[in-house]
Amino acid sequence: MKNILFIMPKLDGGGAERVLVNIINHLDRDIFNISLLLFNSGGLLIDNLRDDIEIYILNSKSTLRGLPLLLKKIYILKPDIIFSGIGNLNLYLSIFIPVVKLFLPNTTFIARQASILSVNNGREKSPRLYEWLYKRVYKNYSRVICQSLYMQRDLIENYSFPKDKSVVINNPIDIDSLERLSKKKIEYPFHNSIRLIHIGQLRYEKRQDLLLKALFKLDDRYSLTIIGDGAKREELESLASNLDISNRVAFLGDKKNPYSYLKEADIFLLTSEYEGFPNVLLEANLFGLPVVSFNSIGGISEIIKDKRNGILVAQGDIEAFATAIENIDIKNFNREKIIEDTKDKYNIDLIIEKYQKVFIKGFPNIIKDKL
Repeated sequence: MKNILFIMPKLDGGGAERVLVNIINHLDRDIFNISLLLFNSGGLLIDNLRDDIEIYILNSKSTLRGLPLLLKKIYILKPDIIFSGIGNLNLYLSIFIPVVKLFLPNTTFIARQASILSVNNGREKSPRLYEWLYKRVYKNYSRVICQSLYMQRDLIENYSFPKDKSVVINNPIDIDSLERLSKKKIEYPFHNSIRLIHIGQLRYEKRQDLLLKALFKLDDRYSLTIIGDGAKREELESLASNLDISNRVAFLGDKKNPYSYLKEADIFLLTSEYEGFPNVLLEANLFGLPVVSFNSIGGISEIIKDKRNGILVAQGDIEAFATAIENIDIKNFNREKIIEDTKDKYNIDLIIEKYQKVFIKGFPNIIKDKL
């Protein structure tokens, strides 16, 4: 049996955290003994974990400051596999892999790349330092799992990461769980309207301001429900008021279970500047919703196929975005086909099998070489 230690800062409701919880919950218990180390306790998703998972809490608010505690815990636990699942944590840990290997030579280090590095590094306080570090220490990992082909190309072409150490595994959907959660009764904010919905953290790069400006161009038949919270909420609520569309917009904040809202909606909207491989699009398609999205940097175009499960428009073009919403004839989108295709491509069993092959065999040929 393989002892595998998953590491995350904490379990908030973000996409990377949801993917990690899905992986942990569905790995084969006859093969893996699973533990999870968090830098900080709490988070929306902590209660979603199975009861048989050993959880360790470092009680460190800062990932960087908590590294000595992390390295000490790794030495004590001596796992066969260490899996790091997000951003700067992956980078910080990669610096110390050669040192840990001196004491634990048989431990395999695997990272899941949760962002597009060339985009993300540009937003750091010291972008040149991060660029330099990623090019030199990230290859210390035995394997890096990318969510999308775009993300993998970025890693190889811009950071000289060895191609034979990277693999693309798309994000999974726990279909049974989401369908069960979607059956819970809710009071949808709007009735007798075309129900637009958006789910995401209210941050600048998600560009919900453009979402509101597109709604302003639509007539009163359209309503918009926004699920998520963040630093931009007050600013966005003020913008909705200034555009005189507050009566057609509902800011619901974070929801542990947004799936009943997805099930009741008509069209899903996404206006991000960039996305790695957004889970929320898979979830929207799981409930048969067509998507209108900017064709932004990242893996969105790998998910949305024009006129089949949504419509892509040029990044930042509000006029085209609003027109695409108006032009969607919901009846012409085969919701059952959207659901069927989504289940075929992203079901949890298929994706977990790919992860397990990586964990067990190191680096199998589990996808076609598309680079």
